[in-house]
Amino acid sequence: MTPLIIWLFMRILTSITAAMTSSFKPLTPLEKMVAMLPPSVPVSQWLERVFVSPWIRWDALWYQTIVTHGYSATDGTAQFHPLYPLLAIPLARLGLLSSISLLLVSSLTGIAVYYFFFKLAQIDLPRNDATFALMLFAFAPPALILFAPYSEAVFLLLAVLTMFFLLNKSWWLAGIMGGLAALTRQQGIFLLVPMAWELWENAGRTAANLRKQRRDWLSLLLIPSGLLLWLIYRAIILNDLQAGYKTFQQFIYSTLISPSASKVVPEQQFIWPWLALKATYQKLVTQPDIDIWVDICLGVLFVILLGISWTRMRISYRLYSLQIFLVSFSYYTGTIHPYMGLPRHLYLAFPIFISLAAVIKIPWIRLVVIALSAIAMLFLLVVYVLQTWIP
Repeated sequence: MTPLIIWLFMRILTSITAAMTSSFKPLTPLEKMVAMLPPSVPVSQWLERVFVSPWIRWDALWYQTIVTHGYSATDGTAQFHPLYPLLAIPLARLGLLSSISLLLVSSLTGIAVYYFFFKLAQIDLPRNDATFALMLFAFAPPALILFAPYSEAVFLLLAVLTMFFLLNKSWWLAGIMGGLAALTRQQGIFLLVPMAWELWENAGRTAANLRKQRRDWLSLLLIPSGLLLWLIYRAIILNDLQAGYKTFQQFIYSTLISPSASKVVPEQQFIWPWLALKATYQKLVTQPDIDIWVDICLGVLFVILLGISWTRMRISYRLYSLQIFLVSFSYYTGTIHPYMGLPRHLYLAFPIFISLAAVIKIPWIRLVVIALSAIAMLFLLVVYVLQTWIP
């Protein structure tokens, strides 16, 4: 019951906050046309305005396009991996709006994320500490994204399940979940490394046992298979994959992401983290804004949390989290918003919250941490709805 209660509280809290924020600055045509209060008829339109429309910001619009019109090689949609919108399409075919379909998928998978994260935390922690780990995860500032029409809820569910099955030595189930995660977001491929480590540990770190368990090792292939399926679809159906090998950037964007990615973010590339940090610092000094301050502050916070929790983390957790951090800090998105999406990307390193719960033991400190996290999360939700911060 604990995960469900926390999820219900968060769903109500975020919905009310988003609706109230949108009433101060309505942005969509529906928000401008229909007032939040008092309730009006038709009721369905009013409910959509209050509970759905405030969430339709930034990438949510791209997912709406995919659900409504499908993928195209020319409009930027091919950058987004398919599992999340695919789950919403059947609901849309039943007559629901694409926005409602996407929110339903995020909400339902969000409940499952909470439940299995709690189960995963209980493998390493007693129940009270596992509950605190869940609260850290649920109230973390970027956690608002679990309630928006974004792919993070689906991805985190699959990533958590991958780790859960790994620790229970259900290798093939872990591989299936990891493959589905790779169909949801590019970061899913990072689950390959912790899975390989857990298999190596299970073999006693010896080559002899490794050979005996070679059938288990075949399950590793399921994770890249998820990405491969998407690449094949892009190549054959969309004609979007035109592999180039002259430079690292050309290979990444022609093959692994999409040549049309610039339609979504005009300037983006993967560079050394210190170069991205230098460019971000220059932006902070010369043209500071809310967006850059939020990204930098939360980026620094996540690095601190990783350092605090590092010694308490399983090696497989470290390997996964380190990959997430390195790639997130290497993703440079131009001079205006140099670290676009940084907090949301770092949030995918969910094992941090499990290990952090083992470090913070004093009750009043736990209470203060959760309270400050909740305040920061609500602030991010407000600036997200106002479109002054890109998550």
